Amino acid sequence: MSLLNQFSYPLLVLVALLVVFGLLWRTGRLRLRYGLPAAAGLLALALVVFLALRPTGDNIASAAEVERLLTAGGRPTLIQFYSAYCTGCLAVSAAVDELVGRIQPQMNIVRVDIHTPAGRDLRRRFDFSFTPEFVLFDRQGQEIWRDHVPPSAEVLQRAGLSS
Repeated sequence: MSLLNQFSYPLLVLVALLVVFGLLWRTGRLRLRYGLPAAAGLLALALVVFLALRPTGDNIASAAEVERLLTAGGRPTLIQFYSAYCTGCLAVSAAVDELVGRIQPQMNIVRVDIHTPAGRDLRRRFDFSFTPEFVLFDRQGQEIWRDHVPPSAEVLQRAGLSS
């Protein structure tokens, strides 16, 4: 597990606040009466914003369900691996939601949280290190594309999707 990938936003906020308040403390500009409550408030606000915006929506129960979707066929399948603590996942969530709205009827869409038991199994099977990870399969269940960004229109056309 990559620490910067999984918990990067809260940790980066905490480190930034500590650096700022450390510098203010050294220069004598920090007054405990106002500085510590302000730091706690900023950290709490950052965490609330992160928790409110983080991606959710794992729609699988098991790794076997994903295997069934891939082999039952008939439609191409797009799997999105994400972490609820990943800032990259948060950054692409709007683009992914828009893409899913466009292609849902023509394609199987699977969103997998890598922190669930099924997500851990699938993460080992598909052998990747960072989220978000998008994997596209054709109608026969063969992997045809993989990247850290959502697939483009050209990639979706290669999978047999009409525009």
